[in-house]
Amino acid sequence: MSTIYGDRWEVIRPLSEGGQAHTFVVKDNKDGGKTQCVLKRLKNINRIDRFKREIEAVRNISHENIVQLVDFDIDTEKPYLVTEYCSGGSLSHAKPFWHNSPTKVFETFLQICSGIQYAHHNNIIHRDLKPDNIFLKTERGPAVIGDFGICFIEQDGTRITLTDEAVGPRLFIAPELEDGRLDDISTKSDIYSLGKVLYWLLSGGKIFSREKHRDPEYDLKRKKDTFPGWNNIYMEHANRLLDHMIVNKSEDRWNISEIIKEVKQVERLVRKEFTPIAKDIKQPCTYCGSGYYNNKQAYDLGLQAPHIPDWRVLVCSDCGHIQLFRVDMADQKGWWIK
Repeated sequence: MSTIYGDRWEVIRPLSEGGQAHTFVVKDNKDGGKTQCVLKRLKNINRIDRFKREIEAVRNISHENIVQLVDFDIDTEKPYLVTEYCSGGSLSHAKPFWHNSPTKVFETFLQICSGIQYAHHNNIIHRDLKPDNIFLKTERGPAVIGDFGICFIEQDGTRITLTDEAVGPRLFIAPELEDGRLDDISTKSDIYSLGKVLYWLLSGGKIFSREKHRDPEYDLKRKKDTFPGWNNIYMEHANRLLDHMIVNKSEDRWNISEIIKEVKQVERLVRKEFTPIAKDIKQPCTYCGSGYYNNKQAYDLGLQAPHIPDWRVLVCSDCGHIQLFRVDMADQKGWWIK
C-alpha cells in the first residue's frame, strides 16, 4: 500500500535523498491524482527549526523563478512540506541544453537572477546557491530556485543555522561565510555564489575554490577540450562580469540589479562577437575575418604629431585593413595597457 501524507499526498516514487530530508514524487488525491508534486519529509526532528525557516521563507512569496510551496504540516509526527514538481530536475542532473550556446546560458542565468532579485527585495538571503538547488520546470526550463533551508531573513535578525555548521556549499560559498561564520551575511554573499553558478554553466560544469576564474587553467576565453566548443576570446566579456561577482571582499561585488543589467549586455556582446580589447587577446580582423590586427607605429601612417598624444593603429596581417583608436579620449584606457 502506498504511503499517504496528510490524507492527501500519495507517494509515487522516491527521489534522491538529501542530507536533511527524504524526498518523494507524490500525487494529489484531492484532485484525483492529476497533480504531481515533491514532498520533503524531515529526517531529524531536532532540525525542525531549519524546516520551519524554509517554509517561512517561501510561503508568502510567489515568483516564477522560485519553487512554489503547495502544502506543509510541521505539527505531525513526520513533518513535511510539499512543493511544485520540476520535471527537468536540478541543474546538476539535467540534460545541459545550454551546452555550446552562451545565449542559452545567459537566458537561464537571468531567470536565476530574477528569482534571487525577488528574494533579496523580500529580505531573504538564500546562502546555499549551487546547481543542486536550482531546478528546471521542464527539460529546457525555465529555471527556479529551491531549498531555502539555510536562508537568512534580514528583517527579523535571527539565524537558524547552528554556529558550528558550515553555511552553504564548499565550492560555491562566499569567503565571508566559510567555517560556519555568521556575522558577515549579506545579499553580496549570494552574488559570489551566483558568479560560481554562472561560471559552472559557461564552462560545461567546471568548479574551483575561491577566486580562480582568471587563472590560465580556468580562464573561459582559453579554449580547451574540456570546455564548450565556441571560440572563446569573446568570453572575456563574461570574465569581466565575473570580476564583479567572484571577488574576495563583499563590498567589491555588484548588487543583483547591477548584475542583471550587465548580464543582458554581456549576452549581446558575446552573441554578436564584439571583440574584447585586452593586451593578451589577438584581435581578429572585422573586414576579412581571417587575419589578425598588428600594432603599427603611428608615424608609419603619418599620424604622429605633438598635439595627438596617444594613437593605437591596428593593421590586419592578411588584408591590410586599418583600425584607428585615440586612447587618450577613451574612458577604458586600462584596456590598452601593454
